[in-house]
Amino acid sequence: MKNTKNTIWYTLLIIIFIIGLVGVYNQFVQGHSVTGINKQVPWGVYVAAFTFFIGISTGSTLIGFIIYVFNLKDLKPLEYRAVIVGFVSLIGAVLFVMLDVGNPIRMMKVPFLMQNTSSVFFYSSLSYYTFGLLLLLLIVALAKLKKDPKNEKLQKRIRIMSIIAFPMAMVIVLVPDGALFSFVKAREFWNRPLLLPHFANAALVSALAALVIIAFISKKIQNIELLNQSARRVLRVILIFLVAGVLFLDLFDILVLNYSEKPEGIEAWELLTTSHLYFFILNIFGLLIALLLLLSKIGKQFSMMVLASVLIVFAISAYRYNLIIVGQEIPLLEGIEVLKYSITLTEVVICAGITSFIILSYQLIVSKFDATVDSLSSSVEA
Repeated sequence: MKNTKNTIWYTLLIIIFIIGLVGVYNQFVQGHSVTGINKQVPWGVYVAAFTFFIGISTGSTLIGFIIYVFNLKDLKPLEYRAVIVGFVSLIGAVLFVMLDVGNPIRMMKVPFLMQNTSSVFFYSSLSYYTFGLLLLLLIVALAKLKKDPKNEKLQKRIRIMSIIAFPMAMVIVLVPDGALFSFVKAREFWNRPLLLPHFANAALVSALAALVIIAFISKKIQNIELLNQSARRVLRVILIFLVAGVLFLDLFDILVLNYSEKPEGIEAWELLTTSHLYFFILNIFGLLIALLLLLSKIGKQFSMMVLASVLIVFAISAYRYNLIIVGQEIPLLEGIEVLKYSITLTEVVICAGITSFIILSYQLIVSKFDATVDSLSSSVEA
């Protein structure tokens, strides 16, 4: 039964990945004409997905760091999995940027050939590659530690890399991601003082929700128990506080838009409640329902906790989407033609394909870790 579930799961992921490859081929052949971007909205769903997965990457890395440093025994099964999620999510985020740029070679020029130190993009792209290399080294070190758990030098090396990864993850969230938008004075919808903590809080809650979903899939499909009752209680409490924090910031943004009486804010509110109403409802009510679920008695059940986590992931995705798209649809000058952005089928299948690739990559790396543990256990028994 376990093998059957695994086969169905992997088959589904591979099919989605192949469909995504067809979408990528279609875009490479026809160019950005198959996407919804235009001269007023040059950043579409790819950039929204990029910010979402960067948040997952940094948030899960921070969670893995906290588990390791504070030796949280109940959450130990998530320790190396959190780092792996951070690594594969970062790769996925970079792939989305690559699709947005359209030419992989052109994207690689920014940090290595076009070294414009006055550009935020130079520092952001450089930080992603550096962070990715650090996570890769950390994963390799953790794999070696699985084979030799008593190696003190290796433990020290992992501790040092974890300490380096913590501030680097924070910098990636706050500077290149959040500051890239909040420093743009011409965009009223982006130029807000609370955007930086909003980004960081959303990154943590979406990463934690993703790890809960991973634990559920591991249990149902692979029959691997990652979270005991104590761990579930701890994660539920943390999710409650993080979701409440993100929801507060979302509602505060609504108050600012409505009561600032600035033309850009009023126009942004109109866009959120008309052409982007679906994503706005998904964002606010998704978080609200998730919070109510977690606070209720049934929220103590793991299945309800997973349902709340799914709602959180979709809600944060909707928040990222509206942040990127609505911020660009507001004309910078009066009299400029308003051009709307609409996501296309090609963009949908490519996003699904890259997401499937991220999940497949995670499963592959984790399976290598599990194989290492099994071989070690077999050698000890022998």
